[in-house]
Amino acid sequence: MAEAAVVDTTVVATDETASAATTSASATTTTDKSAAATTVATDAATVATDKTAATDSGAAKGYWPDDWQKRIAGDDEKMLKQVSRYQSPEEIWKKARSLEQRLSSGELKPMLPKDAKPEELAAWRKDNGIPETPDKYELKDIKVPEAEKDAIGAFLKDAHTANLTPDQAKAAVGSYLNLRAQAERQRQELDETQRLEAIDALASEWGGQFSRNKNLVSNVLAKFPESVREAFLSARLPDGRAIFNSPDIVKAFVSLELMNNPSGVVVGAGGGDLGKSMVDRYQEIQKIMREDRNRYNKDDALQTEHRSIIGGLMKHGMMNENGQLIKAA
Repeated sequence: MAEAAVVDTTVVATDETASAATTSASATTTTDKSAAATTVATDAATVATDKTAATDSGAAKGYWPDDWQKRIAGDDEKMLKQVSRYQSPEEIWKKARSLEQRLSSGELKPMLPKDAKPEELAAWRKDNGIPETPDKYELKDIKVPEAEKDAIGAFLKDAHTANLTPDQAKAAVGSYLNLRAQAERQRQELDETQRLEAIDALASEWGGQFSRNKNLVSNVLAKFPESVREAFLSARLPDGRAIFNSPDIVKAFVSLELMNNPSGVVVGAGGGDLGKSMVDRYQEIQKIMREDRNRYNKDDALQTEHRSIIGGLMKHGMMNENGQLIKAA
């Protein structure tokens, strides 16, 4: 009986051990399933994270809606045209940032208000380097000719009213003076060209009478006060030609003198005593005849002038029929 009890106890113990093993195996299976589930969940989360990261990365690279420009501009067609110049919102931001930096550095100045008060205008001009009054514009190395000072002064008043900066005013004055100097050079060149053309035309027409007639013009001018003579000499025709560069004007002066002086007696260009001028010139020609007869014989104009002076001296009773001076100056 005792032996049987021992056997049974062993069997029971064996059964319990088997049962425990079975339970342990079952637990192991459950753990494995949980681990598998965890792995699947982790993998799913990883995939979801990767997708989100991919989406965020795409947005960071500038993948904007096709109609982003329209969304910014709305119904404003003018604004839409401006926005359409940019390829992405990033470009707009870069432009805005650049303008912000330029404003901060002082490179860009605020505009003057449309209806600025005097104190606002004064402050704005100070901020922009514009002087308080027109006469305080500094032209520095620009030398203004005396004849141009009034014109430049008037211009600077207008420049100040228009709020030109000193650099702008200086550049404008320099440009004006350069243009004036260029125009003056061109006028002088044209004057010389027209003067030579007039001489050629009159010399061709008058031949040996050219010098005499030229001096007859001086006779007319000599009868006027100096201020009037200067006015004639600086006068110009409507087309800009100097008055004595016109052959017609010169011939008119000669005709005018011949009406009062038919013999064509030449008076010194400086005017003065008629008799003295004729006698002086007569004596000059007589000296040429004595000292350089060859020159006198070859100069038709000088011979004509000589004869005209002799006629005038005789007409005024200053020379007798024998060619002798009756009254010396």
